[in-house]
Amino acid sequence: MRLRDLNARFLKWSGHGSFIYTDLLEGADGIWFLCPKCFLDNAGAIGTHAIICWFRGRVPDSESPGPGRWNPSGTGYDNLTFVPPGVVSVKLTAGCGWHGHVSNGDAA
Repeated sequence: MRLRDLNARFLKWSGHGSFIYTDLLEGADGIWFLCPKCFLDNAGAIGTHAIICWFRGRVPDSESPGPGRWNPSGTGYDNLTFVPPGVVSVKLTAGCGWHGHVSNGDAA
């Protein structure tokens, strides 16, 4: 499912559990998007939880959610891909348990 369809927004970490939204990958510290599994299960955004993926080396490991940190590649929402080094898949250990990848602008 396309990140744009999941209402994706890049994040700029503000410290102490807070962040602001930005539309630019350049300078972003992470990404927020709706869970693709729950989006399909709920037939849309209502009742669908969000996923935050912090980028490697930009947000302290002590910041939630964790422990993963991802290395972004691309220029924006339409071609964002998580690449090595670092984790490349996203695995939720609570809630719905979605496990997938962000590749070429898709969360699947």
